[in-house]
Amino acid sequence: MRRTALFSTAALLALAVPPRSVAAQVATAAQDTVVEAMRALGVSDAAVRLNGRYVKGDARIPAGDTVRGPLVVVGGNAEILGVVLGNVHALWGDVLVADGGEVKGSASAYRGAVVLRGGQVRGPMGSWQPATAAPASAPMSRGRALGLAGGWTAMLVVIGLAVLVLLAPNVERTARVLEQDFGRAFFLGVVGQLGFLPALLLACVALTVTVIGILLVPFVLVAAPVALAGVVTLGVLALALLSGRVLTKGAREGASRGDAVRALLAGVVLLMAPWFIAAALQGTGLAALLARVVALAVAWVAVTTGLGAALLSR
Repeated sequence: MRRTALFSTAALLALAVPPRSVAAQVATAAQDTVVEAMRALGVSDAAVRLNGRYVKGDARIPAGDTVRGPLVVVGGNAEILGVVLGNVHALWGDVLVADGGEVKGSASAYRGAVVLRGGQVRGPMGSWQPATAAPASAPMSRGRALGLAGGWTAMLVVIGLAVLVLLAPNVERTARVLEQDFGRAFFLGVVGQLGFLPALLLACVALTVTVIGILLVPFVLVAAPVALAGVVTLGVLALALLSGRVLTKGAREGASRGDAVRALLAGVVLLMAPWFIAAALQGTGLAALLARVVALAVAWVAVTTGLGAALLSR
């Protein structure tokens, strides 16, 4: 009896690391051990040593044979054509129960599957697959980055043309504020960014005083961000219009609509130029990172100043 226990212990230690071929097929299993796999499946080593057996590699129970379980197969498939009086567990392999085969207990697989090919499993069946890290997303290509920059530019141009048609006086008034007091507009834009969320929360709290106000809270939560986005867009387009007039030396306020459109196009391209440069440098390492930082800084200044100018022009 002592010799049997020593032999079983030695066999378990010999199987403590999965076969090299299996580890090569499943990269994430490199650090797994038989002990960890058995723990994941809820298999007791004491029960296996007392009544069952370990098998390294493929194991096949021929038709007409009856063996006691639990049967633990490491690094191979457990093919059951006969009868197993107990549980069957495959570590880094599958449990295959063929026609005429029968497992009186449960069947489970670690990094494998339990497959019934006409046979029967009296107990529960299951498989255990360790969670693997999500595959790293591919870095953005240069073409895609340029496409995104071009898409944003086209969207700004379309919105700008619509604003020039529908809200030309508002754009001109905001551009005049930018031209006369750029620093004050920037400062007010920073204050507006910092104070928007507290002001929104205070407004919601104030509305909860009355029943009608409570009903208006969802509307305010939706309308306030939309209004902020509209004001910011108006300010950015006014900045683009002013920049385009400086760049093209075009006519000032009151000029023809054609001159305003040309100035707006030039200004939008000028504001988006840092993003095109960053996209062109995509994949170049430090240079791409610095270009992206500069583009973000320019965009933040444009948004902040445009917001402040739009607020001042009210």
